[in-house]
Amino acid sequence: MNSNEPQKLKGISKISDKYDVYFVDLWGVVHNGVQCYSEALKVLEKLKEQNKKIVLISNAPRPSAVVKVFLETIGLESSCYDFLVTSGDITREYISLNSSKKNFYHLGPTKDIDLFKDLNVALTSKEECDEIICTGLVSDEEETLQDYKILLDFFLNKKIPLICANPDEVAARGEKIIFCAGALANQYKQEGGMVRYFGKPYSDIYSFALKKVRAHKDFKDKKEINTLVIGDNIKTDIKGANLFNLDSVLILNGIYKDFFRDGTVNFDQLKDSVNLKDVKINYFQEELAWH
Repeated sequence: MNSNEPQKLKGISKISDKYDVYFVDLWGVVHNGVQCYSEALKVLEKLKEQNKKIVLISNAPRPSAVVKVFLETIGLESSCYDFLVTSGDITREYISLNSSKKNFYHLGPTKDIDLFKDLNVALTSKEECDEIICTGLVSDEEETLQDYKILLDFFLNKKIPLICANPDEVAARGEKIIFCAGALANQYKQEGGMVRYFGKPYSDIYSFALKKVRAHKDFKDKKEINTLVIGDNIKTDIKGANLFNLDSVLILNGIYKDFFRDGTVNFDQLKDSVNLKDVKINYFQEELAWH
């Protein structure tokens, strides 16, 4: 096997002794947007039994408190993890710091309106805004990126900066692949627009998560915290792990399932498809599993 090839991991149990903290992605790893994966829940339960600390890190463009309620409705109880951090949390910090200075336009579905809750911010029209807060397509199962060309061109002409609250470009909802805010943001950037991203793989969300971990009594006096990142997206989860020099596990039953055939993966082809030839992936699993 090529030394740069990820190691196929039969179960997280094989390496669980190596790590103190687990940064676990949600969508595509623990659930598919509709229901939780039973094997993934088993992994979280087993890690908790070993007193490992679990941080769920999601690019959901909503506050963690809102995501927590959703997770409970699909069977993921808070006892299965220690912390929950979302790109929505990081975006809210930015909005809070700038709410008195800027007018914001929300580009996204109404279900994401909780992002602005209790922030004393007045959302304005596209004609009056200073910045766009993008949480996704308004109707992601019916619309395409092309449907937003006129709107994005309007903002480009006015040189309005766009804040992306979810850097993911796509996600698997059940059996469907849907576009996310990251796809709109990247299109805007390619056309010359100014974009700032909050969430994986960018540093703010990892710093936020590590700060929570280091505040825990088990780690206050510990200089080195061995951390493993588990995710299904090379551009966000795995790239973020690389930027923070953390080991990673790539889960392949989500947006990359077309690259997984007969138990094998062409990783060169997969990396080429996301323009990240040099990214390092330590391990891979078809789905998150304990054994």
